[in-house]
Amino acid sequence: MQTSISLKAALRERMCRLRQDQPPDTALEKSRVVQERLMDSACWREARSVALYMPFRGETATDRILRDAWQRGCTVFLPRVLPNAPGHMEFVPCTGREQLCTGSFGLTEPLPGLPGFGPGFASREKGGEACVSAPDVVVIPGVAFDRRGWRLGFGAGCYDRFFGASVFVGCCVGLCFAFQIVDSLSVDAWDWRVHALCTEEELLWI
Repeated sequence: MQTSISLKAALRERMCRLRQDQPPDTALEKSRVVQERLMDSACWREARSVALYMPFRGETATDRILRDAWQRGCTVFLPRVLPNAPGHMEFVPCTGREQLCTGSFGLTEPLPGLPGFGPGFASREKGGEACVSAPDVVVIPGVAFDRRGWRLGFGAGCYDRFFGASVFVGCCVGLCFAFQIVDSLSVDAWDWRVHALCTEEELLWI
């Protein structure tokens, strides 16, 4: 009988392969549609602060929503992996691409000298450490999602640890391609759900 860990590992391998095997032009066009669908939503249009990600290993692109957020004057937070704490990350407010560099594991991240915020910043109920306001919308990548909102990541646990420690009251949107949505994911105690899924085919509210 397969364990939850082995089931997740097999699905992770399959989805990563499917994502990497997409022709670049196809992935770019799908990413364009995904981002435009999100930008057309009320939750995005009304947001004044957003937390995004920089794509890695075939993830859905975020260039359009990042540019839109900066142009609208939103506060934009981007993730940075903590080099001395494996599996942990923080979010850093960034005002432009000049504040980004290649960081841990080849990820595009905020510059090391910029101040970041831990899990408390995502929670208005906890006061948010040193952050004036929690993000209205958090856009999250994933290797796979199911229609209940459960998420499968790369396996490092960064997002699980960050948002599992938060009482987040904003909107968490999983950004992915339609083929990354499966009927059901194996769920463990540390997993958590997003509020919506945005693909090139639909914006699904959970």
